[in-house]
Amino acid sequence: MAKKKKKQTIKINNKIKEIMDGEPFDEGIKYLSEDVLVELTMLLDLRVTMLTKKEMVRALRQAWSEGNTQFRLTIVNYLDQMGVKSPRREEEADKVSYIISILENYEHNREEEHQILSTFIDTKPNKITHDKIVNKLGYIREQASIRNFENKFNIEFNSMGEIEFYHPYNFEMSKESFSKSLLTTTESIDKSLFLNKDEVLIEERIEKLKKYAIEKKEKEIKEFLTPIKEGHRYLLESDVIELIRSMPPEDAFYEIEVPFTIVKRIISKIDDAYRITLQGQTIVVAKDKRYSLYEKEIPYTAVVSYGRKFIYHDIWKEQSLPIKEDLLKVKSEIKEHFNVIIKDLEEELFRLSEGLNIDKKILEGYILQFVEPQVTSSLTLKVSEKVKRRIVYHFMDYVRPLKERKRKEELLAKTIRDFKNLFPLARLLKREIIFHVGSTNSGKTYQALKSLEKADTGYYLAPLRLLALEGYENLKSKNINVSLITGEEEIIDEESTHISSTIEMMNASVEVDVCVIDEIQMINDRDRGWAWANALIGVPAKKIILTGSADVLEAVTELCEYLEEPLKVIHFERKNELKLMKHPTPIKDIEAGTAIVAFSRRDVLGLRQQLSQNYEVSVVYGNLSPEVRKEEARRFREGKSQILIATDAIAMGLNLPIKTLLFSKDNKFDGLRRRELLPTEVAQISGRAGRYGLEEVGYIGALDKKCLETISSKFYQPLPTLELPFSVMASLEHVLLIGEILETQNLSTILNFFADNMEFEGPFVAGNIDSMLEISEIVDEYNLDLKTRFHLACAPASISSPYIESVFHRYIKQIEAGKTVEYIPPRELPKFAQTNEQMLNAEDRVREISLYLWLSFKFEELFPQTQKALDSRVRLNNFIENSLKQGNFVKKCNRCGKSLDFTYRFSVCDSCFSKGRRGSRENNRGARNGGYGKKEGGEKKPKRRTR
Repeated sequence: MAKKKKKQTIKINNKIKEIMDGEPFDEGIKYLSEDVLVELTMLLDLRVTMLTKKEMVRALRQAWSEGNTQFRLTIVNYLDQMGVKSPRREEEADKVSYIISILENYEHNREEEHQILSTFIDTKPNKITHDKIVNKLGYIREQASIRNFENKFNIEFNSMGEIEFYHPYNFEMSKESFSKSLLTTTESIDKSLFLNKDEVLIEERIEKLKKYAIEKKEKEIKEFLTPIKEGHRYLLESDVIELIRSMPPEDAFYEIEVPFTIVKRIISKIDDAYRITLQGQTIVVAKDKRYSLYEKEIPYTAVVSYGRKFIYHDIWKEQSLPIKEDLLKVKSEIKEHFNVIIKDLEEELFRLSEGLNIDKKILEGYILQFVEPQVTSSLTLKVSEKVKRRIVYHFMDYVRPLKERKRKEELLAKTIRDFKNLFPLARLLKREIIFHVGSTNSGKTYQALKSLEKADTGYYLAPLRLLALEGYENLKSKNINVSLITGEEEIIDEESTHISSTIEMMNASVEVDVCVIDEIQMINDRDRGWAWANALIGVPAKKIILTGSADVLEAVTELCEYLEEPLKVIHFERKNELKLMKHPTPIKDIEAGTAIVAFSRRDVLGLRQQLSQNYEVSVVYGNLSPEVRKEEARRFREGKSQILIATDAIAMGLNLPIKTLLFSKDNKFDGLRRRELLPTEVAQISGRAGRYGLEEVGYIGALDKKCLETISSKFYQPLPTLELPFSVMASLEHVLLIGEILETQNLSTILNFFADNMEFEGPFVAGNIDSMLEISEIVDEYNLDLKTRFHLACAPASISSPYIESVFHRYIKQIEAGKTVEYIPPRELPKFAQTNEQMLNAEDRVREISLYLWLSFKFEELFPQTQKALDSRVRLNNFIENSLKQGNFVKKCNRCGKSLDFTYRFSVCDSCFSKGRRGSRENNRGARNGGYGKKEGGEKKPKRRTR
């Protein structure tokens, strides 16, 4: 029965192909007339929304596909009885006639006609044009001509239009000469040349190209052999001859295969501890290493792999193989990735034990217990998900009873959570808030400061001490009585009507008419945003003028609605044009009036080292005091230096005649990780170019192609909208209340409780207090009251510097003893720094003065020698400025004194590190004096350096 049904199906399909001119039903149906389609649709009682040809064809195809044999037979019988025939053959006949009618206007042969008909036979009639047929005829003749000349000259044209052919070449070596046939490639040739009827002209052109290609290849051979004849760094001449003889004729000279035994011998000379293996087209190099996890040494293996041709190229070029450097990089990346895994595990365990104050050693023990066996057995610095789950499971068993005890702790009283009411004077005023929104160089800050000048009383809250000083000087130049207040200095005018201060020093108890809060978008800053939040919520001013970028507008609007205070928005447009450069700018092509932006002290000074040979250079980076930054900016502004090299400190507060601004990198370390620049950062930094009235057009570029591509993509991206909530800082009141509830004077415990548990009414969260937590661990070692500990934790003590940390400990010991703290000035300074260590030491000494002056405001009686500190700051600033002008101080190895490049990451050279020598007495003494011991670029240096 099944065979009979199958036979009938074949019969139906054959009948349909006969009716449809050889096409199956699904294809042939679309060629039937609409009348036939309508009758067939009605006969089969098919449901269609409209009797259009498209709908009927779709419905008939579906019905045929789903129908049984009898249903299909009904369709076949109908079409056969009606004598329906597909019009496709007639259509094809019409196309053939049309194509031939066009070809009759041109000379052509039977073969050309056949090719054109084959090309267009399946093309829709309305797509066949006179020009297409003529163009196709030209193409056919062109290809025929090409094939003719390929056969005649024994050549071949590749897809690039180049001629390829084999030619014998002589290899003249000092011990032997031989000939070898090699694939030779000419320049590309315009194929339209082959439509020319003058074959002699074509032949001459081909011969000329071949001759030039042969000469070029002979020149390549000569350039390749010349250094080899003089004695190759890696290969014997006999090896070279054998390898050239056996090379495939299509290979490039510098990719000739080198036997693995030779490759292994060459790599082993770099380090005989390498294990070298060949895996297909890849050469793998491995070396055993050790990783210190919680002071436990764990073995693992670092591996690098290279394509064989990469290694061959470096060998033939006699270049140093980068294996040592690459293994160091791989090792660094492996360790970095493993550190992230361990850090994530630590954070997970900390999260599970939050608020329990568990000793870190206990967490480390749980991690080490399970991680060490896995790494030791696999020799890879990896932790499987299974091991991670086991660590978490066993640790949760440990913390479960501790969490039970934690439940009895209560959260803070509601009164202190209502953050906005911590500023009662601001809440009593009917404040008007105006937001000057615009990009850099739009005049928004200028107009705000004009309003401040006209006010009877006013406040300027600046993001930087340098800007606070500039605001102070501008107001004073207008004969306005003004005081300056920053964290480390005060210039008080008893008759002042205005105050210029850094934003952190905002006084919520002094009522004024107008307050200008500059760079309001900084309210989203991870570390300092709380100061802008405090200012916007708590400054007691009748009129508040904010200046900032559009990305913070929505969040400021929501915050003003929460405060129930009116907000007026005034938009400002940039006054001059910014243009993005299309090509990167190499170091050698940098012009005067250019600013280069780097993102670490090391990179800034490294670029300065390169450029100071040909230019007078100004530099600006975070370690420099505001006075030195201002002086360096002045030199550039007045044309005494042609190039400015700066960190992203340039993005705020420096109005300079920058014609071109170049990014040296497209990434930065933000205190937590290295990441690509954000669109907001690119926009803020780029805005420094082309200052209005100084340079009417600003040009933005980069030093290399990759960096320019990244900057270009970020430059045109819209700024992401900043969102609530905003961060607020732990105040003294918070700390005292938490200490009372938790019954503790330990500042670390209190601050950790604030970070983990503090909740506020309104759009606020506890701010980042990492720096306070670091310092709190130090001050908790001393016998001090909680209020004193809090003030010390707020001090600008950069404990990433061993020198500053040691000074800070000395100050705290004196405070603990209730004794006055003497400021110890530096000994006699040379005219300028001759080494990087001297420069770092001077920068640390300036930061020491900032710390001393800051503490003098909190503990006035204990820090009396402020004038002595100020006098030393003048000396040190002059010394640093002279050093920057001189341009000849160098970075040296802390052990052997060898000069190092500024871009070199470590403070000990490779040679000394390999020898494992301990530092000399002089170096240890230098560490105590702050001469070294700090990793540049703002990142903390690890206590132990490993490779």
